[in-house]
Amino acid sequence: GDGHGTHVAGTMVAIGNNGIGVVGVTSNASMPLHIGKGLGDDGFGSNSGVLAAMESCVQSGAKVINMSLGGPDASGAVEEFLTKLENDGTDVLIVAAAGNNGDSSFSFPASYNSPLVMSVAAVESNGDRAGFSQYNNQVDIAAPGVDIKSTVTMNAGRDFGYTSWDGTSMASPHVAGVAALIWSHYPSKSVADVRTALECSAVMPEQYGDDVKNNEVGYGVVNAKNALALLEFSDFSGCPTIAPTMAPTPLDCSEDIIEIIITTDIYPSETAWVLTNSCSNTEVASEDNHPFGEYEYTTKICVPPGGEYFFRITDSFGDGICCSNGQGSYNILYNGESVASGGEFLNEDIKIFGQCGTPPPSPAPQVTATPSVAPTSSHSPSYPPTTTGAPSQVATFSCPSGQVEFSLTLTTDNYPEETKWVIKEGFRWQTGTTLTTESFGTYTSSQTTYTETICIIKNKSHYFRINDKANDGLCCDHGNGEYSIALNGQEPFHSGGDFGKKEQVKFMAFPDYSDMQAFTIEIEREPKGVYFDWTSEDEEENS
Repeated sequence: GDGHGTHVAGTMVAIGNNGIGVVGVTSNASMPLHIGKGLGDDGFGSNSGVLAAMESCVQSGAKVINMSLGGPDASGAVEEFLTKLENDGTDVLIVAAAGNNGDSSFSFPASYNSPLVMSVAAVESNGDRAGFSQYNNQVDIAAPGVDIKSTVTMNAGRDFGYTSWDGTSMASPHVAGVAALIWSHYPSKSVADVRTALECSAVMPEQYGDDVKNNEVGYGVVNAKNALALLEFSDFSGCPTIAPTMAPTPLDCSEDIIEIIITTDIYPSETAWVLTNSCSNTEVASEDNHPFGEYEYTTKICVPPGGEYFFRITDSFGDGICCSNGQGSYNILYNGESVASGGEFLNEDIKIFGQCGTPPPSPAPQVTATPSVAPTSSHSPSYPPTTTGAPSQVATFSCPSGQVEFSLTLTTDNYPEETKWVIKEGFRWQTGTTLTTESFGTYTSSQTTYTETICIIKNKSHYFRINDKANDGLCCDHGNGEYSIALNGQEPFHSGGDFGKKEQVKFMAFPDYSDMQAFTIEIEREPKGVYFDWTSEDEEENS
């Protein structure tokens, strides 16, 4: 051949980390390929030859078909084939080059009006549509297509090398590679899920303003990390009509509130931040998972009064979040007043605010016959009673629409100060967002039952982790402590207490357990004397 197919394949799957040549989108050498030859060695062919190659790929079980080819004429036979695939429910995504005529004409197969076909435009390094890239209302997404270096064969296949080419043929395999990559992580997802994840997570170059979709670059430039995150969360319902703002969870707090507002640039995965209490030298909150570019993320944290706080924001590329690649920014509000802001920095920016010394107020005691303490607010700690007597009237707890009630009932052992817990929202513990936490020393009464209730986002994945500082759990070496967790006032879906350093529960926040045929949770329990994932966090927990 003329090396065109080899160039395309290299962009998708060239092996990485070997110090040779280029690195493909799926570079770990484990992605199976099926080669369908639709054109002749001279780069020309017919619709029947293209259709035969498509059929061969589908019959071989391909989930993603890249088609770096095209022509001006549609084929009734190909349209019928696509319709049959759709009607049969075949999960296959066909990614095709938009064409290189530099006008608004349609090129096929990219421009077939099928939910199984994506048309890919080419962009330059600055995000502009490449001058040769065709533009029309069938363009779905864009990818790099100018000066793309990849693998080629030369001298009728006798030699092998690398060269840089331009074309929508070079852009298409970027998208096909990302589609295959994210689908390999979640193989049970449908073709509609994968397509929606690619489109809705694409980053619109800033020169196109507030467009959500246009004829030049479709929904924007493909972004693998964004697409994987969106497919992972699976809470999309089509692309938004305006750039959405990530809505924060409402926070009812009787103490101080710190609100951290991050607006990402067009490379959101480069941004991370951490907030530390300088007085106690403890981490309060952190976040390194920002799936969407040019979005606003808000984190609200309930903290005791009188702290000094150290805020550090980083950019892994070293160009900050403003203004080289978008108008990113950050703003920190302390009890509603802005105390720090910025965006123009290189690798990191650090701000310090607040002042040590003011003790937190003592909460009013709850009077109960058996020491069960209702939360003082949705995110503030509950404290043990100082007296006993007639049961107190507990206010009804309700959550806003779109959220569910998460309740923790915890009975301490003989060493209550050794217990801490945290609840996070997210599919991975390491990148989850901390919703609320109780630290060592919060609980001071032994063999006492506490009840904590907060609102969490429904149909989202969450983690609950409980720790014991002495590595002997809540039960049964030093008393019969235990805990249970439940949703929306139902019976507990998990309970425990007999663990070592920690126990962790991953669950989906379904409003009603019957919403699932089986309410599935994942549990990691560290037995006494065994440490299964020692981290720097564990060092802090034992300090």
